[in-house]
Amino acid sequence: MSKRSVVLDKMNGAIITHPGLEAVSGKEVKELIGVDAEMKRSVALFTPKKIEDFCTLCYRSQSAVKVLYVLFSSRFRRLEELLPKIDGLDLSEWLEGKTFCVRSKIVENEGVDTMESERLIGEVIHEKYKAKVDLEKPDIPLFAYFIGNDFYFGIDFAGFDMSKRNYRIFSLSDSVKATVSYALVRLAGYKKGMTLLDPFVQSGTVAIEAAFFATKKPINFYNKDKFAFFKFPQFKDFNFDNFFEKNDKFDADIKGITASDSQQRHVKAAEKNAKVAGVNKLINFTRLDVEWLDTKFEKQSVDRIISNPPKVSRLLTEKGIEKLFQELFYTADFILKKDGRIVLLAKNYKQILNHASRHNFELKANFPFMQGKEEFSVLIFEREKK
Repeated sequence: MSKRSVVLDKMNGAIITHPGLEAVSGKEVKELIGVDAEMKRSVALFTPKKIEDFCTLCYRSQSAVKVLYVLFSSRFRRLEELLPKIDGLDLSEWLEGKTFCVRSKIVENEGVDTMESERLIGEVIHEKYKAKVDLEKPDIPLFAYFIGNDFYFGIDFAGFDMSKRNYRIFSLSDSVKATVSYALVRLAGYKKGMTLLDPFVQSGTVAIEAAFFATKKPINFYNKDKFAFFKFPQFKDFNFDNFFEKNDKFDADIKGITASDSQQRHVKAAEKNAKVAGVNKLINFTRLDVEWLDTKFEKQSVDRIISNPPKVSRLLTEKGIEKLFQELFYTADFILKKDGRIVLLAKNYKQILNHASRHNFELKANFPFMQGKEEFSVLIFEREKK
């Protein structure tokens, strides 16, 4: 292959997230590093002001699955057409004297194989730079992202799956990632000072993610030692003590977040997870059936009801689900403020729409997205305008 090098004239970055939730990541880019992002499917693209902006996003972003220093991006039809372009990149400043590995993720494309793409791209890099491969703890983790017919290749700044949380030790029936719970909070328009209720707490991720957001506590506060970027040559003389000191200033005193559930084991699991996350004192945990919420909250006192409701299971029948939604919207009509919102995660949501309509709530927005190969929707309800 050709040894011709492609010289980048500027830094390019990307937050990779769940397809359909890229607008949430774009908002985070603006808030955390002060630049606008361009949204593509599953990706928020940006040009940082300085290279440590990548570190800031790794440390603080709650929506990211990956934070990528983009070396090359392109439309493509076949994997093979990308290899000469990757070979043309100049990675000498990254790879000299360093180990590397290539990891791939393929979304919405059946024509590319994960292991084959990792092998072929890895061979191109190894052949050109003679760099050693380390699949366990590489100095430079390279990441290839295939989404439909779009391709992004670059440096994985965190070096781990950022959608995983170290606090999710007690996980129950909810199957969505904490990044999705965070997206619910942001799409709901929740802000510090609002009263937030999650009436189906399960593992507690909605309340916990809301607490991190409201306090501005870095989501990877307890993961400081895990980042790949510590090994990058660009940070040889960088003062990380000052970096973390600047980013570790947050408000440890917020109120108004309540996490409830009809099952005590869910409440206890959520509370234990919140303790691991260091935010348990910021959340009010209570065992409470949905039908009794109006005994806990005064009339029109809640700003946001945000939740991942239970699904039909061995322990909960279709009839039981119907009853839950009936009680939820009936009670919400009493406790929710006039300009309040109900934000729910759903898959099959026709029954939810029926119950909402009966209690004078209308669907204001629907955000479909993918987690893995499963399709979900974020449903946003407001009171019908009379």
